[in-house]
Amino acid sequence: MKPDYKNEILKNIFDFFQYYKKGDKIILSQALDLVEYNKSHIIFHDTTYEIGDKNTEKKLLGFFLANLPMILIESKNDVNELTPKLMKLKEDTADLISLNRFNELPTLEMYLLLEMGLRCLYSKWLGQKVVIARRNHSDVILYNQDYRRIKLFLRLNRIGYHDIRVNGEPFPNSQNSLLYWAGKFLDRNSDLLFRLAVNVRNLLAHGENEWELYPTIESLGSSVYIVGRLIGRIHAVKN
Repeated sequence: MKPDYKNEILKNIFDFFQYYKKGDKIILSQALDLVEYNKSHIIFHDTTYEIGDKNTEKKLLGFFLANLPMILIESKNDVNELTPKLMKLKEDTADLISLNRFNELPTLEMYLLLEMGLRCLYSKWLGQKVVIARRNHSDVILYNQDYRRIKLFLRLNRIGYHDIRVNGEPFPNSQNSLLYWAGKFLDRNSDLLFRLAVNVRNLLAHGENEWELYPTIESLGSSVYIVGRLIGRIHAVKN
């Protein structure tokens, strides 16, 4: 990609990137080098995508932000380790992409799949038995819980998130802390993908940006791949 285009995209990204880490700019710059633009087409890994020949910088930014999974993660195959809810979300997102309209919606859904994948990852990590330890209190033992139920249990019982350990670790009660917790299971590119995709999803959900997005079915496949791979790692650890 031409340096002018790349620099403009990077500038736009770091104007809103909330969960930035040192070294992210290098990874994003290298990823942008893999994206070629020729007249009205983007070429990535020998596949051509039509985006038109007007407002090039804006369209390149939209293509990049809508296809972070495809560009940052090399998907080798589809991993079918998804929960029924995630599988339904995958199928619904594929239907939205096929419409080739209202492209903020499939992008939002695709990145919701990634965020739900993190919650599913934590739920799988919990296992069947959950021990909530709090200083000067008896341990609370629960069974067959998930991330949402634990969060609701703590809220309803007025137990502070910072006062407890869940299965020996601090509870990741916020989006940021969940991203941090998941870091132990992620490589560098995957870690960046989740942090940036969640940030883009937040902005889309609140209507704070008007990007011209171009989500692709290949990117959805990469999202499914990385979420399935994560859940598979939890299974490997548990076994």
